[in-house]
Amino acid sequence: MIDLFTVAKFTATEMFKKKSFQITLIILLLIVIIGFNIPNIMNFINKDSSNNNDNENNKNIVLVIDHENIYQDHLNYLNDMDLMVSFKVSENLKTNEELNELILKNEIKAAIRITEEDENINLEYITESIGLTGNILVDSTTFSELYKVVKLKELGLKEEDIFMINTPLSFEITELTSGESGGILAVAMFICVILFFAIYYCAYQVSSSITVEKTSKIMDTLITSTSPKSIVVGKTLGIGFVGLVEIIILILTGYISYKLFFPAGLLENNINITNITSIFFLIAIIYFLLGYTFYAFIYALTGSLVSKPEDVQQSGGLVAFVVLIGFYLSYFSMINPANSLNKLATFLPISSPFSVPARYITGAISLSELILSIIILILSIGLIAHVAIKIYSSAILNYGTKFSFKTMIEMFKQDNN
Repeated sequence: MIDLFTVAKFTATEMFKKKSFQITLIILLLIVIIGFNIPNIMNFINKDSSNNNDNENNKNIVLVIDHENIYQDHLNYLNDMDLMVSFKVSENLKTNEELNELILKNEIKAAIRITEEDENINLEYITESIGLTGNILVDSTTFSELYKVVKLKELGLKEEDIFMINTPLSFEITELTSGESGGILAVAMFICVILFFAIYYCAYQVSSSITVEKTSKIMDTLITSTSPKSIVVGKTLGIGFVGLVEIIILILTGYISYKLFFPAGLLENNINITNITSIFFLIAIIYFLLGYTFYAFIYALTGSLVSKPEDVQQSGGLVAFVVLIGFYLSYFSMINPANSLNKLATFLPISSPFSVPARYITGAISLSELILSIIILILSIGLIAHVAIKIYSSAILNYGTKFSFKTMIEMFKQDNN
């Protein structure tokens, strides 16, 4: 037990000393701080450009030419619709050359010429250029709705009747499950992504650390002073501790940045965060530790099977593929909460570390499912650890040997591990 903690302490200390770890942590902290300051940065930019925006709004004038008075003065309602465009209504017919001159003088931004031919209403949008996006300032449906009002009045309907006909219907959504949609689902997906990157990044460090020590012959010294089991478990604990510290620092930085810099009420008005409680944080940490341990033992196995650091990424390709399957199973199942894949993602060890915390925050998982998921994940960790340690014991001192699947099975069957 003492050897195990000695290896864990040594591994954690070496991780903290690495320049790459320090630089990565600083960059992540800066990203978190800047992220919570984005609304303030946007407000600052908007204030600096407010005068320019006012001038630009003054230029967004659309000249509407209704030479035949087809709309019967109803075009005057356009400026009451809050369409972010100013309308100037005219009955004076103008040629394209005259309109082009007005546009070049910045007196108007565009023009709409309304004509009638064979009882068909034609709207001609005239502008200097629509650019690559093809965007225009006015939606034609606005003029279609106004024309309906004109025709309904011609049929003898009163304005209050026309208003009643055009009133939109009320449409409400009632969810029969305990889960919630919208903002809370966005939070759940964000948590799923964060846990994926945290678990994958930390677990991958186990494989990299073991391979580097094999190359530098440090492993020879470690093997003579402690058991292979203490090495693999100690390294898993050490790197896991570093990862947990890193996540806690990021969470605290995010919380402090949220309190100091983020505009009050902005997040609550757009995203449902009522389910982010201390219990949720406890569950998230538990699944981070269990998920990390599960994948760390797998990466410890791959790290012991290679002899060069440049081979780590190649040997861990299959593991990375499994991690991605677990992540996408969790992520896409949350898009449809009623999907039966949610159950599979909850109990499958490769996906439960990403899925369960996210499902908990939506209220879509029961206590019995939560407990069963943890039990399955712990049993899976025990099984993977047993296999990894046995193969690790035989493979760790082999340099330059390429291992096949058959060789791994033979190593596992050896009794002297």
